[in-house]
Amino acid sequence: MNIRLLSLMLMFALSGCAGMSQQECQVTDWRTVGYEDGARGVSQTHIASYRKSCGKHGVAPDLDAYRAGHADGVEVFCQPGNGFNVGASGRNYQGVCPAHMEDEFLRSYTAGRELHRLRAALNRTNSQITYRERELEDLGEELKLLTAELIAEDTTAERRVIVIVETKEVAEDRGRLESEIRELERDRATLREQLASYEASLAYDF
Repeated sequence: MNIRLLSLMLMFALSGCAGMSQQECQVTDWRTVGYEDGARGVSQTHIASYRKSCGKHGVAPDLDAYRAGHADGVEVFCQPGNGFNVGASGRNYQGVCPAHMEDEFLRSYTAGRELHRLRAALNRTNSQITYRERELEDLGEELKLLTAELIAEDTTAERRVIVIVETKEVAEDRGRLESEIRELERDRATLREQLASYEASLAYDF
C-alpha cells in the first residue's frame, strides 16, 4: 500500500465513515478496512455505514474483500490476552469471535470485565467520599458564620431565634454527612480488599 493510500486510510479513520469523500471511497483498500475493524472487535455489520457513505458518491464497498480482511483481523482481536484487555478497559464485546476462539476469549474477557467493575466501583466510592467531604467542609464554614452571628452583640432577638434554628439544621446535615462518609469508608475498605484479592487471583490464573 503506497503512502498516498495510507494517508487516505488515516484520514478516513480520524474523520469517520460519514465523512468519506468520493476519492476515499474509490481508492480505499476494503480488505484493510475490514482487517482494522476486525482487529478492533467491530462487527461486520459496520460495513453498512461504509455502504451508506460511499453510496452517496455512487461507489459500493468491496464486500468480499472487507469480509476477508475482517476475518483476518478477528483472529488478532480474539486472542485471550486481548480479551482480557478489552474487558478491563470496559469495552463491550460485539460477538465477533468465531466459535473455535470464543470460549477462551470470553473467559479472559469476563475476567477483565470483573477487574473493570471492581476498579470502577472503588473509583465511584472515592468520588462520593470526596464530594461529601467537601460538603462537610462547606457546612463547617457555614456553622462558623452562624455561631459568630449568634454571639454578636448587634444580632437582634428575632434573628437569634432564626440563627438557632439554622444552626440546628446545619448540625443535623453535618451529622448525616458524617454518617454517610463512615459508611462509604467501610464500603471502600471492602472494595479495596476485594480488588486486591481479585488482582492476586489474576496473577495466579493468568
